Amino acid sequence: MKRRDADAIAIPGDYQARALQSPRAAQRFWHAAKIRTLDRLAPPRATSRVADAGCGSGVISAHVAATAREVVGFDSNPAAIEYARSTYASPRLRFVLGPFSEMAREGPFDQIYCLEVLEHLYEQQARETLAFFAQSASPGADLFLTTPNARSAWPFIEWTLDALQLVPTLAEAQHLTLFTHRTLQRAVEASGWQVVDVGAFNGIAPFLAPLSEPLARATERLEARTGLVMPYNLLYCRAQRR
Repeated sequence: MKRRDADAIAIPGDYQARALQSPRAAQRFWHAAKIRTLDRLAPPRATSRVADAGCGSGVISAHVAATAREVVGFDSNPAAIEYARSTYASPRLRFVLGPFSEMAREGPFDQIYCLEVLEHLYEQQARETLAFFAQSASPGADLFLTTPNARSAWPFIEWTLDALQLVPTLAEAQHLTLFTHRTLQRAVEASGWQVVDVGAFNGIAPFLAPLSEPLARATERLEARTGLVMPYNLLYCRAQRR
């Protein structure tokens, strides 16, 4: 089985943190929307032990640690773990360097978040990773995933970002597998999880942010209410441990 244990190019440890403060309004909105979507659909519980799988700079881990009982962030990028450890100090938060197989040693977890990670893996490796999550979860634990939507404008957006060199190279260097609504659901269900809901977000809203942040936020709320899947660029999946 082909494996990818790290991106083919070096990703700065503070990448996700800088994206939230980006001078480019669309990028800033895109990343902030993931946090708002998490809070809307899968908020952390005060009693939960939480894993943030593929934590990167630690932004999501730190956000969740404001509520959850304990949060452990996992990432294989040493620069990211070093940045997260030096930036976010909390007795309820710590970071672990290593592969996702380390999660079983640290578990069980009541909630697992995995935001924009699966696309960095080959498809079979992504399924293996979802199975690692299940092995690390307590009975009835919740899983929340996000990943780019293959049946949206995302492939064109990715091509444009790479062509204009606006972000570290995505195609091949980072992103290996794009999921659809159906293939994501199948992968999750084949890995020991019961899917609760699959949907999508970040349609046109982020691209309205350069014109008007209030307009972009209003559009985001409208997109959330309509519940459409196909046009929106990021898929989400909520699931429970069987």
